[in-house]
Amino acid sequence: MPVVPFNVLNDLSYSIFNATGIPEDDARILADHLTTSNLVGHDSHGVWFMPRYVPALQKNYKRWEDHIVTREQPSFVLIDGDGANGIVSVTKALDLAVEKARSCTFGMVGLKNVSHIGRLGDYPPRMAEQGMIGLVWMNGGGEFLSPFGSADRRLRPEPIAFGVPRKNGPPLMLDITLSVVAGGKIEQKIERDEPIPDGWLIDQDGHYVNEGKRYHDEPENIGVLPLGGMQFGHKGHGLAMMIEMIVGPMALAGCTGGAGGGGIMIMAINIESFMDLDAYKEEIEKHVAYVGSARPLPGFDKIYAPGEIEEANRHKNLDEGIYIPEPTWKTIAETAADLGIGMPKV
Repeated sequence: MPVVPFNVLNDLSYSIFNATGIPEDDARILADHLTTSNLVGHDSHGVWFMPRYVPALQKNYKRWEDHIVTREQPSFVLIDGDGANGIVSVTKALDLAVEKARSCTFGMVGLKNVSHIGRLGDYPPRMAEQGMIGLVWMNGGGEFLSPFGSADRRLRPEPIAFGVPRKNGPPLMLDITLSVVAGGKIEQKIERDEPIPDGWLIDQDGHYVNEGKRYHDEPENIGVLPLGGMQFGHKGHGLAMMIEMIVGPMALAGCTGGAGGGGIMIMAINIESFMDLDAYKEEIEKHVAYVGSARPLPGFDKIYAPGEIEEANRHKNLDEGIYIPEPTWKTIAETAADLGIGMPKV
């Protein structure tokens, strides 16, 4: 099984994206986004997407710079991306939110009509690095989430992500879906030919489903449980509906139940409008230290703050390399060959 150094994987990804003919800056953004997802341990949003992205990049690529502003006020802007690449769009749109927050305390961007935006957790830390609290919410992804008490698919995973700056390290970050598991993690289990764990999928009889093939073959019978599962899934269900009802209409993207979806809300909150930024960071460090001082239960090494596991993965994978499943590596190699890109030896 290939174990690939990060810089090798990043260079290969950039070469593949650049060979599609898209702008070099956009190719760099895409390569960095996907490979960093693998680096921090989120393979579900990593380079396995690359072969899936390439055909769309080669066909009538839409640049973010050609987006359409549909409504704007000092603190917010609504944008129609006109089919632009989602990862590039959100990476660049968050700077608009930060710019507005500098003058209005709160800066918001509502965005619709872009392609897959990848890993939400990539974006809020970029705002946090600029002295902001960053939030990104989306009513996007496949409509595979079942409401509490059903196996019918009626909601999207409704991903949400937050980021805050800290003094002694990179920004803290929380990136979750309101389903018990992201759809990409189900796909990774299927890609690796591993059973689906209990508590992820449910059938019409209320039984857990462990065969990944059924997830694809029986969409009318198999759903993904909401966050909280069979016991507390009403919480994930309720939050998912709220995100759908906030993001869908406000981004002018619409809700599930029709043709709606794919809306994104980006918010930056200027900390210095409320307090000194350094004082804020000091407060965060005290809080992280206090929570982290809790005694771990048996089987737990330490108490992590949000985002610290990703940072631990980053350091580990920089040292040891990134494991890429054989089927994924093979598909990447086929894509590279089609574009005339040589594969590295690993």
